[in-house]
Amino acid sequence: MVIGIDMDDTICSTNERIIVEADKYDKEVLGGSGIKDINAYEFTEMMGWEKDMKGKFFADRLEYIMDNAEIKPSAKEVINKLHDEGNKIIIISFRKGKYIKDPYNLTINWLNRHGIKYDKVYVDTGEKTDECIENGVNLFIDDKESHCEDVSNAGIEVLLFTNQYNHDENRFRRVDNWDEVYSYIKEKNNGGESSN
Repeated sequence: MVIGIDMDDTICSTNERIIVEADKYDKEVLGGSGIKDINAYEFTEMMGWEKDMKGKFFADRLEYIMDNAEIKPSAKEVINKLHDEGNKIIIISFRKGKYIKDPYNLTINWLNRHGIKYDKVYVDTGEKTDECIENGVNLFIDDKESHCEDVSNAGIEVLLFTNQYNHDENRFRRVDNWDEVYSYIKEKNNGGESSN
């Protein structure tokens, strides 16, 4: 099986790190009082910032945030086990060069530092469908509904990785953690070893 996997908020907890760093940035750099509305969907509403402040914050801190994002529980163990069982792991990330000097090396270095096995890494992608088709991906895992929709529309099975901002989405099979991902794949393969 060829498995396509998103990075941010699927393998690592980027959004949580962004919120922590934005709160700190607002207090330490802008002299503000921190988060205004933790339940707000829009980042600028959460922080009470003008739209241009989000761009300034990302330009100043996004590379640091992505480099220091925490790995999700069991992500390394499950991905490596899937790889060791003969599955190909293709990392497909939307990370762009707008606020990050070198998103490819940032991603590779993070994966290597955390000991995650992979066969290919793509960054600066669009809808992610082209990379999935090019690599013959059978199963795609992402936390963003629009990416799941695009890939699903190409006839590729998707799993939506649960996050705080996608709870209302019900069009796709949902997984809450990496142990669920592994159980689903094993069940799909009738408990046998996966193959290429």
